[in-house]
Amino acid sequence: MALYYLSFCSAYAFIFIKQANKPAWLRIYVVLLCLFLCFGYMTGTDWRVYEDIYTHINFNNLFYNYFQEPGYYIYMLPFRFLNIDFFVFFIFTKVLCYITIVCKLITYSERFKYIGLMYFIPCYGFYLFIDNPMRNLIAVSIALYAVRFLVERKPIHYFIIVIIAMTFHTSACIMIPAYFYMNKDLSTKKIIILYIAINVLFANRALLALIISNVFGSIPYVAGKISSYIESSNTEGGGRVISLGFIIFFTFFILLCFYKSQIYKMKNGKIIWNGAITFLILYRLATTIEVFMRFQLYYMIFFVAGISYLTVFFTERSKKIYISYLLGLSVIGSNQIFSTWRYLPYTNYLTYAVKGEFPSYSFRSAYNPNNSPYKSKNKENKNNEK
Repeated sequence: MALYYLSFCSAYAFIFIKQANKPAWLRIYVVLLCLFLCFGYMTGTDWRVYEDIYTHINFNNLFYNYFQEPGYYIYMLPFRFLNIDFFVFFIFTKVLCYITIVCKLITYSERFKYIGLMYFIPCYGFYLFIDNPMRNLIAVSIALYAVRFLVERKPIHYFIIVIIAMTFHTSACIMIPAYFYMNKDLSTKKIIILYIAINVLFANRALLALIISNVFGSIPYVAGKISSYIESSNTEGGGRVISLGFIIFFTFFILLCFYKSQIYKMKNGKIIWNGAITFLILYRLATTIEVFMRFQLYYMIFFVAGISYLTVFFTERSKKIYISYLLGLSVIGSNQIFSTWRYLPYTNYLTYAVKGEFPSYSFRSAYNPNNSPYKSKNKENKNNEK
């Protein structure tokens, strides 16, 4: 448990330590963080399904009993052909995604990188790398790589990469419209009207489901996906116009709109602000139908960078209060580790590799559900890979 808190509280401490701005200090921190986030062993949920698929790949009958997007399956094949251990393959993939996402976060957050890391780790990092929806994580990483071509206005490069991301997880389609507005000067008034309209209209779960079905229902595969997502969503989410989460994110929306012109003038300002606002708009949809949380992940880096940038607009005293407020939100975000067996007890692959002891699949699969102090609180995972 202490490791979870240490991972992001360290970033909070580094904000106020001048030496922490040295490149070597940052490198050591992100490497240690990688060892914690990416080398989890018996934690998480989806690895059980992925290991079973990986182990039972039949080169004489490819894609047998595999009905998801093909990109991940094709990506697995060379590793399986070389007989590489599943967890070596799995951790290698997580590390690649970690490097992509954290580098983008540091690039966009610039001198506020520790603030960004402090917020990102518990609010998104634990879920992405320890619970680990792998296909979604890979798709997010690929899509973030495509952003450079959005900035450079290279549509062919951009859309090819986004399509590749979609072969891992169809939710990457949310990045298609991004090319047409992410690097443009958007009207604050129109954004506010859109934000209000979405929060009022789409608080109704049935209405949102009807609109989505009418727009995408003509495509059988997509229609099937939508139907399964809506049926598995938490019905308690629909209709809640006001909640604590809404108030928190609405406050960020107001601050971002108020300081929009200043943020636009900063390096990568347009892409950060536009991406952060997209994230906040998707938040309303995610509270109504949970699967939209998957779409939010593609814009989380811009949101985290955006709220980190807000620090510059406060006085010295107010900055400390604001940063501490973000720390408080980070602590709240970390509470997910107490709601399920997925995170505790924490085990690390390296400790077993050093000993040369590798427990069986059945032992590993049952370890956390049987030994977590929070197993009685666990609910069926509604966010399993679809």
